[in-house]
Amino acid sequence: MWKKDAPRHRWKRKAARWAAAAAVAIGAATAGWNGYWYIVGWKAANQEAVRLPALDSSPSSGAEAAHASRRPVEQAAAPLGAHLGELVIPKLGVAIPVYEGVREQELRRGAGHYPASAWPGGKGHVVLSGHRDTVFRRLGELGIGDALVIRAADTAVHYRIVRIRIVDDDDRTVLVNKARPTLTVTTCYPFRLIGRAPKRYIVTARPVQTVSLERVHNEW
Repeated sequence: MWKKDAPRHRWKRKAARWAAAAAVAIGAATAGWNGYWYIVGWKAANQEAVRLPALDSSPSSGAEAAHASRRPVEQAAAPLGAHLGELVIPKLGVAIPVYEGVREQELRRGAGHYPASAWPGGKGHVVLSGHRDTVFRRLGELGIGDALVIRAADTAVHYRIVRIRIVDDDDRTVLVNKARPTLTVTTCYPFRLIGRAPKRYIVTARPVQTVSLERVHNEW
């Protein structure tokens, strides 16, 4: 009886070792994959912001300046995943790439632009989203009055933060259209919570000026 069962026991031990080795390999591959995309997001969040034109607090003068202050950022029908521009946060010294869409493919690389929302420079509600543990992990350091800048092509739209709030994760009011031009930046909350976050951290900003980067670069 023992001799008949011995091969079966050996096979079970081998199968257990193979299963354990496979589990370790899968775990290592998953950790490596997630680690790679975490580093990609971390690098995106730590890009240094290049020099931007200073916000002009005085009234615009001249036809060129008046035109630049009113000119909207052009937004073509961008495909999902397309690079649209950058969200610059001067207080944090970072420039975060912005991609069309809020799928995991976009959010792993930077901030995502909700396709149904507006684009800076015109009328409507611009909505950007990003992960709390990569590109927006320092979003909580911002306060009322701090600046945000969306840079796309040869135009930079300057915003000032006017409101910060925390809502439930199923609160869809942050996505509704607005008659007044508005920028909303969203991420999960709490920032340091491990696991699924039950809240959303919402930063609302209003545009204060649109600047032609092409004109400014020509002046340097």
